[in-house]
Amino acid sequence: QTNASKIALIHLVYEMRRAGFVLLDTQFTTAHLETFGVIEIPKEEYHTLLADALEGEAHFLPQDGGATSDSILQLLSHTS
Repeated sequence: QTNASKIALIHLVYEMRRAGFVLLDTQFTTAHLETFGVIEIPKEEYHTLLADALEGEAHFLPQDGGATSDSILQLLSHTS
């Protein structure tokens, strides 16, 4: 389906934020990923963010009956 990868990425970020994850490493920056807010950061800053993320606690949660577009937008707008 057209744009399926975009929907999958949005859903991944939604589930990660819902579960308490704070860092998603895309390995590289593309114009496509930049439309989703991906930014490139220096290696030293990444290591600091990674160390902080590893100290936190995050666990994927059981499904909540299905995310709606409104619930995804609400969560993403409150945690950016």
